[in-house]
Amino acid sequence: MDTERKPLSEPSLLALPMAGVTRFALRYPIAVIAAAVGLSVVAGLLTVGKLEFHTSRLDLLDPKCSHNQLWKDYVDEFGSQDDAIVVVQGSSREQVVPVLQELSAELARRDHLFNAVLHEVDCSKLRGKGLYYLDVEQLGQIEQMLARFAPVLAGDWSQLNLSNKIDELCKSLHDPSLVGLRPATLAEFDRLSLALSTTLAQPDQYRSPWPDMPELFQTLGEPNSTFFLINEGRWGLILLRLATEKERGSFAPGSEAIDTLRRLTAQAESRNPGVRIGLTGLPILENDEMRSSEETMVRASILSLVGVACLFIAGFGGVRHPLMTVVTLLLAMAWSFGYITLAIGHLNILSIAFTVILIGLGIDFGVHYVARYLQERRTISRSADALVQTAVGVGPGVITGAVTTAIAFFVAGFTEFKGVAELGIIAGGGILLCCAGAMVVLPAMIHLSDARRPHATLPEPLNIHAWLRPLMSRSRAVLAVSVAGTAAVVMGMTGLRYDHNLLNLQAEGLESVELEQELLNKYEQSAWFALSIADTREELVQRKAEFLEKASIDRVEDISEYLGRDHERKRPIIERIQSRLAALPERPPEIPVDPPDELGRALGRAQVLLGNGAPVSQVQRRLEDARGLLRGLTQYECYIRLRQFQHGMAGDLLSRLFKLRAVADPEPPTLDDLPENLVTRLVGSSDGRQRYLMKIYSKSNIWDMAQMRRFVHDVRAVDKKATGNPLQTYEASRQMKASYENAAWYALGAIIVVLVFDFGAMRYVLLAMLPLGVGMAQMFGILGWLDIPLNPANMIVLPLILGIGIDDGVHVVHDFRRQRGPYRMSPSTAGAVLITSLTTIVGFGSLMIASHQGLQSLGRVLTIGVSCCLFTSLVMLPALLTWATRHREPEEELTDHDGLRQIVGRHATHRHATDAYPGTSPHAVCEPSRREPVEGVRSG
Repeated sequence: MDTERKPLSEPSLLALPMAGVTRFALRYPIAVIAAAVGLSVVAGLLTVGKLEFHTSRLDLLDPKCSHNQLWKDYVDEFGSQDDAIVVVQGSSREQVVPVLQELSAELARRDHLFNAVLHEVDCSKLRGKGLYYLDVEQLGQIEQMLARFAPVLAGDWSQLNLSNKIDELCKSLHDPSLVGLRPATLAEFDRLSLALSTTLAQPDQYRSPWPDMPELFQTLGEPNSTFFLINEGRWGLILLRLATEKERGSFAPGSEAIDTLRRLTAQAESRNPGVRIGLTGLPILENDEMRSSEETMVRASILSLVGVACLFIAGFGGVRHPLMTVVTLLLAMAWSFGYITLAIGHLNILSIAFTVILIGLGIDFGVHYVARYLQERRTISRSADALVQTAVGVGPGVITGAVTTAIAFFVAGFTEFKGVAELGIIAGGGILLCCAGAMVVLPAMIHLSDARRPHATLPEPLNIHAWLRPLMSRSRAVLAVSVAGTAAVVMGMTGLRYDHNLLNLQAEGLESVELEQELLNKYEQSAWFALSIADTREELVQRKAEFLEKASIDRVEDISEYLGRDHERKRPIIERIQSRLAALPERPPEIPVDPPDELGRALGRAQVLLGNGAPVSQVQRRLEDARGLLRGLTQYECYIRLRQFQHGMAGDLLSRLFKLRAVADPEPPTLDDLPENLVTRLVGSSDGRQRYLMKIYSKSNIWDMAQMRRFVHDVRAVDKKATGNPLQTYEASRQMKASYENAAWYALGAIIVVLVFDFGAMRYVLLAMLPLGVGMAQMFGILGWLDIPLNPANMIVLPLILGIGIDDGVHVVHDFRRQRGPYRMSPSTAGAVLITSLTTIVGFGSLMIASHQGLQSLGRVLTIGVSCCLFTSLVMLPALLTWATRHREPEEELTDHDGLRQIVGRHATHRHATDAYPGTSPHAVCEPSRREPVEGVRSG
C-alpha cells in the first residue's frame, strides 16, 4: 500500500500555533497581502531616503578597539583621505617631466574634483638655505677651506699667483702641525699640476684645480624643483586627493572624480605618443573594487533570482506556485531593506552580499511549504484545509530551520569584527522575515489562487524517488561507500590554507592592481605605509633613526628630509661662512704673472721637496710635464697662457664662492618654505601645536601576511602607537578570521540549544547535525585537494554552512520522527531538500561569474559546501536511517483531534511493488481517496 510513514503521537509544540497563524491568513487573505505590499513600499521609501553605503575597509572594524582608536587619532589630525597616484611611464626623464607638469596643471584647475595635487617639491625658497642640508662635518670642511683663502677673501688675490701657490703647498708638506693634511695637499698638488699642464698644452681648454663641491650642495644650488621620479626618471608620480564629499554614503565614492581623471589621462596619452599613464593608490583600488562588486552583485542577483525561479518551476512542474513563492521572497527582501535601515542604517563591503544570501536561503522556506502543500492537495480537495494541514506538517520544521539559520548569523553580532557582526545582524533578521513571508503571505496568495481550482489540475512535482530508490535499496553499501569516500576526501584538509593577501581578492586585469603590484615588485614602491606621529622635531629625528635600524623597514618619509636637521649646531657655522663671504668682488682682480723661469724654478723646488716613492710619483711626473711645456713655449706664449690660467683659476674660485654665498642664508628652513600640499600631508596642527607624521615603508611585499607580520612587529617595537593601513589590515584580517571562527562556535552552541528544545532528545539532535558535520568536513577536504584557499571573503562560509546544513538535517529528522517502521523519506521532504539545496547553489554559484576574485571564491566555496551538505542530507543520512530501522515493523495510521496522524495498526505483510524498496515512498499520502481534515485543523 502506498502510504506515507506515520507520525509520532507527540505533535510539535509549534504545530497548533502555525495552524492558527494560517487560519488567520486564510480568513483575511487580501488584507494580509495588502499589508505586505504596503509594508514593502514603506520599507522601500525608508531605504531610498536613509540607507547609506560605507565602503572603507575601516568601516569593518570596531571603532572602540585600541588600534582603531589610534587610526581615529590620526584621522582627526591629518584627515582620512589617502592619496590617489597617477603613474606616468616614458622612455626618459625628458619625456616624463613635461607630461607630469602638463597633467598636474590640468588637474589643479579642476579643484572641485581634485585637491592637494603634488608632482614636485618646489625648492626655490630653500636654495638660499642649502647649507642646512649638509652635515656638520661637511660644513666644517667648507669653513676650513675658507680659512685657507682668508687673505684672498680679505682682498689679496695675489695669493693665487702660481709661484706663491706652489710655495704655500710646499710649506704645508713640511709643516709638522699639518702632517695629517699631507694626503689632501698631495691631491691639491696633483690637481694644480694637471690643470696647469692642460692650459699650457691646449690654451683653449680650462681644467679647474679646485676640489669638487659636495654633490648635495651642487644639487641644491641648481634646480628649483624636485620631481617624484623612479626607475631612473622613466616613471613619474602625481599624488592627489579626490573630492568625495558630494558622494558620501554612495557605494563607490569618488567615481565622478576617478572617471574624470581617467578621461584626462587618456587625453594626455593621446597627445604624448610613447607615454603610458595609469592610476593606482588606495582610493583607486577601493573604488575599482566597489564598482566591480556592485556590478557583479547586480548581475549575480538577477541571475540567481532567475535561476532559482527556473529550478522551482522545473522542480514543481508549474509556474503559478513558484511565481508566488518568488514574489513572497521579493516582498520579504523589501522588508529586509527597511529592517537594515532601522537596525544598522548602512551597508558595508561585506554586508552588501546579504541579497544573494537571502535569495539562496530565503527561498528555502517557500520551497518546503509549496512541496508539502502540493502533496496535501492530492488528497484534500479544499485549498484552505490543505494549507492548514501543510502548516501543521511542515511549519515546525520550517520555523526550526529558520531560527537555527538566523541564530547562525545573529551570534556573529557578538564578535569583535564589526563587518562580520553587522552582516550577521542583517542576514539573521532577513532570514526571519523571509520565513514570516513564507508562513503568512504565501498561504494567503495560494488560497486566493487555488481556492476555486480543482486539485486534479495542480502541477505534479518532480519525482525524486526514481533516483533514490536504487540507492536506498542498498542502504548499507551506500553508507559504506559514503563513509569511505568521505574519509578519502577529508584527508585533503591537510592542504587547506588561509590567504590573507587582499590583492588576491581584487578583480583580475584591473589597472590599479597591476600597477600597485608592479610598483611593489620592481621598484619597491607601495601605496601602503605605516604611520607614526611625533610631537617634536627632535622626537621625529630620533624615532626615524630607530625605524631605519629595523630589518624590515626600507625607508621613512617625513618632513625633516625637506627641512634638514641639527639647525642649532649648524647655524653658527653658516653664520661664520656667510660673514667670510660678505665682501666678494664682482670680478677677480688682475693677478701678477711671474717670469716663466721663476715659475719653473718653483716647480723644481717642489719636485725636490716631494722626494721619491709611490705616493708622489704621479705628482712628480705632472710637475715635470709642466716644466717641459714651459721650456717649449716662447716667453710671450708663456706669459699669455700663464695669465690666462691664473685669471681662469681666480674666476673659477670666485664663482664657487658666489654659489656658496647664495646658499649660506643663516635662517633655518621652515615649513613656510615648502609647498602647502606637501606640508598638509606631513605636518598636523589641529590644536595649534605642530605634530610630525612619518610614513614608514616596508622592504618586502606588504600584502604577504608573514612579511606584514614582521613589518608590523618592527614598527610597533619603535612606536606602540603607530597606525596606518598595513597595521589596520593586519589587525582586521586577524580579527575577521577569529570572528568567523568564533561566530561558528557560538552558532553551533546556540543551534544545539534550539534543536534540543525542538526534538527533546540528543539522538535526534546528533542526527540533525550529521549533514552539517560531515558536509563541512567534506567541503574543507575538497578545498584542500583543489588548492582553493580560505580568505577574508569566503570565510563567511562557516556560519552559512552551519545554517544550510542544519536546515536540511532538521527537515530530514522531522520527516523521520513522523514515521514508524522502516524509514522512507517522504516525497515532499526529498524534493524540498533537493530543490532548496539547488536553489542555494544557484544563488551563491552565481557569484562565480564575478570578476571580483573575493566574491568569485565565495561563490565557489559555498557551492562546494552546499553540494556536500546536499549529499549528506539526501544520501548519507537517509541511508543511515533506513539501515538503522530496517528491522522495525510497519504500522497503519489514523488521525487524532490534533490533526496529526495516530498510529493504530500495522501494514500488511505484502506491499505493492512500488513499496518494494525501503527508504522511499512514491507518495506521502494515504490511499488515493479524498479525505477531509480532522477536527482541530479545519480551516474555518
